[in-house]
Amino acid sequence: MQFLAILLATLLILSYAHRRIENLQVPANDPAVQSLIPLLQLIYLVTAVGVAATRHRFVDLTAGRIRRASRLMNYSDPDRAAKTLTISLWLAAMGFAAVSLSSPPSLLMEQGWHLGFFDAAPIIWSGIMSVGVASFGANAQAAALKQ
Repeated sequence: MQFLAILLATLLILSYAHRRIENLQVPANDPAVQSLIPLLQLIYLVTAVGVAATRHRFVDLTAGRIRRASRLMNYSDPDRAAKTLTISLWLAAMGFAAVSLSSPPSLLMEQGWHLGFFDAAPIIWSGIMSVGVASFGANAQAAALKQ
C-alpha cells in the first residue's frame, strides 16, 4: 500500500511542478518549486504512518502468529516476547521516520539521477525509508494486539 501511495504522490507533485516550469510560470530554481521535495518527504511520512495505523486482515493474521510464537517461547509469561517485539518494532519505525526526513547518503547523491527537474536521491531515499516506517509500524501494531 505504501508503494502505491509513494507512486501516486510523486506523480502528482512532480507533474504539478513540471507543468508550472514548462509553462514558464516559475523557473526551476524557484524556492516555491524547490520546496516541493520537503513537502513530498512529509507526504511520504504521513502516508506511511497512516498505512502503519490501518488495521486489516494481514495485521490480524500477523498478530495471531506473533501471539502463538510468544506463547511457545515462555509459558509462564506468554506476552513477554510480544511486548518486547512491540517495543523493538516501534523503535525501528521511529528510527526509519527520523532517517526518512534526513538527507540521503552521499553514495545515492553521487549517482546524479534526476526526476524531471529534481534530484532523485532525496525522493528515492524518503520513499524507501517510508516503506520501512509502514512495514515496522504495521508489524508493531500486530505485535501489540491482544488476542
